[in-house]
Amino acid sequence: MMVVDSAGSVVGSVTGFTFDGPRRVLPNVVLQKDGLLVGLMVGPGGIEASGGSLAFDQAGCQGKAYLSGPFDTLILPGTIEGPGQTLYVPDPSATPGLVTAQSLLQIGTCFTFQFDLPSAVPAIPLVDLDTLFIPPFSLK
Repeated sequence: MMVVDSAGSVVGSVTGFTFDGPRRVLPNVVLQKDGLLVGLMVGPGGIEASGGSLAFDQAGCQGKAYLSGPFDTLILPGTIEGPGQTLYVPDPSATPGLVTAQSLLQIGTCFTFQFDLPSAVPAIPLVDLDTLFIPPFSLK
């Protein structure tokens, strides 16, 4: 079983399911891009993130983006934010370190406040999913 978009492009094979309340069961897929494996969830209307929020080293969600690590995994979690539906992943070659963040981007909303990320890893913008897939999605 696999998830495909409206044009028939394969998002990925179904590897499991996430039960999101009593009315939604989301197929889990592993997207392969640029040699990286990224775990995502897919609903009929769009691809959903499996990763955490993006933290930034500048106020207003500007500057360098980070994710809270460490990441000891074969399949990376993916965070989806703008522009478009950009998929961000933790840099697998980075060593986690302390970063004093100045803002947090959470589901399209920026919150400006200072906080420490003791195991921060740089976030890499991997691809804008809007350039790869066209909703709606279905199982095949």
